[in-house]
Amino acid sequence: MQSDLAIMRTTVRLEELENRWEITLAPPKGKPPTLDLEVMSALKAALDTIAEALLKSDNGRCRTLVVQSASERYFCVGADIGVLHTLSEETMPRWIACGHDTFNALEDLPIPVVAKMRGYALGGGLELAMACDLIVCDPTAKAGQVEANLGFVPGWGGAHRLSRRIGMAGAKRLFFTGEIVDAQTAFSMGMIDEIREREELDTFIEAFSRTVSLKSPVAIRGFKQLLNEAERPARDGSALADSAYSQDCINSPDTRMRIRNFLNKGRN
Repeated sequence: MQSDLAIMRTTVRLEELENRWEITLAPPKGKPPTLDLEVMSALKAALDTIAEALLKSDNGRCRTLVVQSASERYFCVGADIGVLHTLSEETMPRWIACGHDTFNALEDLPIPVVAKMRGYALGGGLELAMACDLIVCDPTAKAGQVEANLGFVPGWGGAHRLSRRIGMAGAKRLFFTGEIVDAQTAFSMGMIDEIREREELDTFIEAFSRTVSLKSPVAIRGFKQLLNEAERPARDGSALADSAYSQDCINSPDTRMRIRNFLNKGRN
């Protein structure tokens, strides 16, 4: 029998299809997908399974990975509320390192990775989407880097990846205001790559995966590595900076006050 904690936690499902793998974040009923150390560990284990299968594969086909949510209203809203009780100067480095290790492994997979976004992608959830090569969504998608509301910086590469997608000025604007933008606005900014009506989204992803499966896996892997290696020094520097500034945040009385107010609001 599952424990109450397991029932209340987002689970990670991995499925292998003909032309792609799918990683699905499955939240408890009525809840949005969230992230904690256990969920991140499960996500990393799924990525390791895919990476191992790619090493053993000799069928000459290039597959795609799709990262999605079982929820129709939320892609992922970032850290689980329970994590806020545990964050301190001592625990913060592990929290930041876990996110970077997982999202970097996602970004470094030698195959195309697509985030299928429906509903809200906030904070760490948007960071997860941006670690994918492409972000495709339906018109319900809404995205925001909203950490400043709680007194945090994006801890898992969000500053680096958001500015890479929409430019320095756009990234500053979104973070300074905590604005949550709709799908069309996100598309016009370059945050997402494709908008399709809900009934067309799966068809688009299937067609994309089928097209990729006809290409050279060696060429796909090489091209992706060329791009990622050019970005790696900045990405590695971001990991160190994220950890340092996150520790500054958690030590701030303002952040502590914001966390208390947020947790008290959740109890009311």
